[in-house]
Amino acid sequence: MMARVARRGGSYLAYLAALLVVLGVAVAQAAELRGSKPTYYDSEPGNPPNVDAMDRKFWAPGLNEGYVPQGISFADGKVLMSAYRSEDPKVGSGPTRVYAVHADSGAELGNFDLPAAFGHAGGLAWDRGAKRLYVSDTRRLLRVDLARALAGEGSAAFERSWDLSGELRGSFAAFHDGQVWLGTWHPERSARIYAIPLAALDTNGILTEAHARRSVEIPERAQGASFHPDGSLWTSHSSSRFGELLKLDARSGKVLARFDAPIGIEDLGFDSDGRLWSVSEAGAKRWLYWQLFFPLVFRIDPGKLQ
Repeated sequence: MMARVARRGGSYLAYLAALLVVLGVAVAQAAELRGSKPTYYDSEPGNPPNVDAMDRKFWAPGLNEGYVPQGISFADGKVLMSAYRSEDPKVGSGPTRVYAVHADSGAELGNFDLPAAFGHAGGLAWDRGAKRLYVSDTRRLLRVDLARALAGEGSAAFERSWDLSGELRGSFAAFHDGQVWLGTWHPERSARIYAIPLAALDTNGILTEAHARRSVEIPERAQGASFHPDGSLWTSHSSSRFGELLKLDARSGKVLARFDAPIGIEDLGFDSDGRLWSVSEAGAKRWLYWQLFFPLVFRIDPGKLQ
C-alpha cells in the first residue's frame, strides 16, 4: 500500500514539475522582447521604474531608419505608432510615418507616410466607432482611413485635414466620448487638453480653442494622454531626465495618482482590456546617449504600478 502511494506521489510530483516548466515557458514567452532589434547599438534595454508592471514589450519600429517614436494608439488588435525621422539632437522634425504593429507578436503589419506638412506627428487618436485615425501635429490635424492607408492607397486615404490656431496645439491627441482631444505641451508651466466635438470638425477648416466643448488643465511637460475605460484621464510627462504617469480626474484635472515611468515616455493608448500602451524615445538614434536605453513599445497593467 505504501509503495502504491509513493508511486502515485512520484507521478504527481513529476506532473507538477512538468507543469511548472510549461508555465515557466509561457511566462518567458509573455515577457519576451519582440520585434526587430536595432542594429546601431549593441545593448539590451535598461530597467526603468515600474518595468515589472510591463507585461508586453516590443522594439519600436523604424529605429534603424532614424525614426523617433511619438504618438501611440490602440486600434482593433493593432498598436499604432507615429514617428518623425531625425538623428540630430538639434533637429526636432523631419519626414513622418505611422506604423502598425501586431499587439501580440510585435510584428510590423505595415506603415504609411504622412503629408510633408507634418514634421513631428506627436499624437494619434483612434475613433473605434468610425474606424478612423486622427493624427496631430503642432498646428495640424489629419483624419485617416486606416484600412486604406495600410493597403497602400497613399494620399487617397487622407480624408480631411485642419489647421490648428490660437491656443490650440496638437502636441498629442486622444479620442473619447465622441470628441478629439488635443493637448498642448509646455516645458515649465501647466498646459491644457481641449475636447473638440466631431461636429466642429465637420463645419470648420481652422480649429481654435473656441471650438472646444471643454478643456482640462494638465501639468507641464505633458507628452500624451488617453482615457481609461472607467473614464479617468491618464497623461504622460517626460524629458531626458524623468518619466511620469498621472491619473487625473477628467473633469477637474485633479491628480489622483502619480507613478514613475521611463524617461522619454511619449503618447498613451488604452486597449479594450484597460491595459495601457506607450513608447519611449530614449535610445532612438537622435537620443542615443541618454542615461537609459529603452526604445520600446510597451504595455502596462495599471494595477501593478507602484
